[in-house]
Amino acid sequence: MSEIKLNLARKWRSKQFEEVVGQDLSVRMLKNSLFLQQFFPVYLFSGQRGCGKTSTARIFAAALNCHNLSEFQKNPQKQLVPCQACASCKAMEQGKHPDFIEIDAASHTGVDNVRMLIDSASLLPLMGSKKIYLIDEAHMLSKAAFNALLKILEEPPASVIFMLATTDPHKIIETVRSRCFQLFFRSVEKDTLFQQLQKVCDNEKIQYDDAGLHQIIKQTEGSVRDALNLLETVRFSHKKVTEDAVAQLLGRIDDKMLLLLFKTALSGNAALVLQLIKKLAWQQYAAPLIWERLLELVRAALWVKYNVTPDQFLEHLDDIKTIVRTCSIQQLTRFMRNMYDRELLFTKTTAKHDVLEMVLLSLCGPVKKTDSEGGNSSSTQATPVAQALEQDSQEQDEEQDDDQEEDEEEEQGSWSRFVRSVNELDEPLVTSVFQQGTVKNYDSQAHTLQVELPKELVLFSEWLENTKHLWLPLLQKQFGNAITLQPLFTGAATTVKPVSPRAATRPESKPATQPREAKAAPAPAQQKNSQYPRTFGKRYARREVNLFPNEAKIDTSDASQWPIAHLVKKHFSGTITEIRE
Repeated sequence: MSEIKLNLARKWRSKQFEEVVGQDLSVRMLKNSLFLQQFFPVYLFSGQRGCGKTSTARIFAAALNCHNLSEFQKNPQKQLVPCQACASCKAMEQGKHPDFIEIDAASHTGVDNVRMLIDSASLLPLMGSKKIYLIDEAHMLSKAAFNALLKILEEPPASVIFMLATTDPHKIIETVRSRCFQLFFRSVEKDTLFQQLQKVCDNEKIQYDDAGLHQIIKQTEGSVRDALNLLETVRFSHKKVTEDAVAQLLGRIDDKMLLLLFKTALSGNAALVLQLIKKLAWQQYAAPLIWERLLELVRAALWVKYNVTPDQFLEHLDDIKTIVRTCSIQQLTRFMRNMYDRELLFTKTTAKHDVLEMVLLSLCGPVKKTDSEGGNSSSTQATPVAQALEQDSQEQDEEQDDDQEEDEEEEQGSWSRFVRSVNELDEPLVTSVFQQGTVKNYDSQAHTLQVELPKELVLFSEWLENTKHLWLPLLQKQFGNAITLQPLFTGAATTVKPVSPRAATRPESKPATQPREAKAAPAPAQQKNSQYPRTFGKRYARREVNLFPNEAKIDTSDASQWPIAHLVKKHFSGTITEIRE
């Protein structure tokens, strides 16, 4: 009878503790338990698929009944267990050991199966010193079966050891887990798995390159069994295990082509995106893998935008840096949110490639309606994809408006904080001028801030320039060191509160008591509804009779001591007087 050839995953299954890949801590704990002859009634092996739980449990079971276990306890450096030479180890290797019972919990979930197990556990071992029960996929047992196991798990016969293996330990009830000695098997690290694949390829004479093995590791997420199965699949479909061979087998799109699609979509050229999709013939690629990889690309682009090195696309880092220079953080965030919002639709629909196409086109920006295509486009009914794209465009416009409103609120808030800080300078005139300003435009790229001021304040433009050394540091604190203020004296006239009562300007000539448009004084009957109150005329009448006899002229010839007075006299004729109380 010819020998049965096993697949790689079964052929390279670990038979010694030293052959277990990437689980050094768990192996050390089991070997120490063997060396010290201290055993627990129940062991729980938990961890992800294909990381060595069942294989390690079998090795431990073989070591417990190995005839050379006593030699290992005397000198662990010279004697290995299981020895694979004694009768017990050979029986374990052939799967015929009478004292090792392996149960698949997925097909033995009921209480009756547990009762049979309890009855057989009362029998003494035949060949070894221990009778071992390995329950694989233990989380599949029913709650009633677990409750039936509780008593024997807590106090089993001295010659019995239970081992539970599971990929989902949380489904095992707490009362069972509390009776177990738990061993956690983690996903195998990339470097360790890469060395194992190299070893397998060299022994099996499989041609490979490092990029192909790394692609297999990336796909299998630290599972040794999955990696060996995928390696064997590529081996049967290609002469050499390369990155392109693995990508073709999995239906994975090339990263360079994905980067080109992403760059084109960010540029807003929807027609070129569709041409690239047609050229790719991307129906041949697996849509879930494209979706997953595209989401990882957007995440990596966001990290690069924040000047943080991502953990994906490291080989294309320079290309990503070039791409993100032309886009904003809001655009990338909106695209990622768009993908997450449509993830449920993508998983349920059968037209996954069409949803992918819709998402990429939505990144191009709003779709503009034109009548330059022969008139048919306006008469035909919109397709569901076009309707979805139009809805996406409307949502993006609304989000852009919201972002713009938030930016304007932030700018006004920064300006308000600046005005409050100027108020602490003890410069009333500067404070009064800035209090009447409103932010008109703020360009963060050009570092310019345009502030609209009332028209009548244009005469204080020179004063603002002379006091720049006072207020500019406060403005830079709010808007950045490179900020430049551009005052616009185009606002409507406002009533300015007097900055200080200490000084006043008395014109030499009598001012007009009415606006220029008024030809004559209003009639007494109409004066109640006049634009100006009655006290308007009375106030100037009081000045005519000189109600301030304590007025004194002030010598303001020295411009260094009276800068504001000289600025006022530059635009208005008159004398400066002081009103003494």
